[in-house]
Amino acid sequence: MNNQKGVVFPMIMIVASVFIMFTILMIDQFIIDKMFYKEVEESLVADHLVHLAVKDVTSEWGEEVPEIIQGEILYPNGTVRYSLMEEDGPYVYIEFSSTTKNDRRGRVIIQYDTEAGRVIQWIEKQAV
Repeated sequence: MNNQKGVVFPMIMIVASVFIMFTILMIDQFIIDKMFYKEVEESLVADHLVHLAVKDVTSEWGEEVPEIIQGEILYPNGTVRYSLMEEDGPYVYIEFSSTTKNDRRGRVIIQYDTEAGRVIQWIEKQAV
């Protein structure tokens, strides 16, 4: 017993330190992943709001686009504002801006063909 010369205690301290460092690293990684998934969720909600608004606004139209088109649609997860930007023959350009309840913003401009009754081009813009 007297010839161990203090080897066990430092070994236990090294193993315990490695275990504690590994635990702290995993907790830190968990927090980073959780924030990332929350950001992705908010981005998807903002994108989904724009898709809903495009469908709701364009489903009301027939061959004729209303003269003054501007408005706001309230959804349970946020709001979408839309406005007519430009009318070029059978094509209409409309801007949609969505805002979620957590202030995540999304912005899309669509090119809508009134003769075909469908969206021709979808232009994603960076939220301001």
